[in-house]
Amino acid sequence: IVYTESEKGKFKKGALEVVSYAKAIADQMGTSVTAVTINADNAESLGNYGASKVLSIKNDALNTFNAKTYASAIEQAAKQENAKVVVVSSSADSKYLAPILAVGLDAGYVSNVVEAPTNVSPFTVKRTVFTNKAFANTEITTDVKVVGLSNNSFGLVETGGSASVEDFSPSLPDSGVSVESVDKATDKVSIA
Repeated sequence: IVYTESEKGKFKKGALEVVSYAKAIADQMGTSVTAVTINADNAESLGNYGASKVLSIKNDALNTFNAKTYASAIEQAAKQENAKVVVVSSSADSKYLAPILAVGLDAGYVSNVVEAPTNVSPFTVKRTVFTNKAFANTEITTDVKVVGLSNNSFGLVETGGSASVEDFSPSLPDSGVSVESVDKATDKVSIA
């Protein structure tokens, strides 16, 4: 399973990169890639980067990011697909939801991964450590693994494939949080 982030219906560049990365893992493991999208348009385009199936979640309750509800939705998708590896990006949102997701799946979690696994049995990945000043090869020994791919570390790999899109409707927990407004700066922000 790979979680593909989007904003206002459009996939972020990091979403396409994590699909490419998930495809590399799937090829090593002899399996296929299922992507999870939340309120995204054009989900079938993920096939061009290696996804063979897309679970498309459309729910207005997920218009605003909440780590607990997003993690729950991805967890339910991973369990439905019997996923052994879940790939997320290293965006701020993914760094918030990944530990919650790992707990829900009883999975090991490794962040800041920079290359495809060097081995899938045991599952070993290279990651940055010490504020990106060094690398470590980390082995994940749990049955299910959550991998956080470092941004711009793997690149986009177009496969020219296509993906089937299925609607997916997870049951969402009450987040206990309500967002009244979201304001994003669109002009230059002066720090002087």
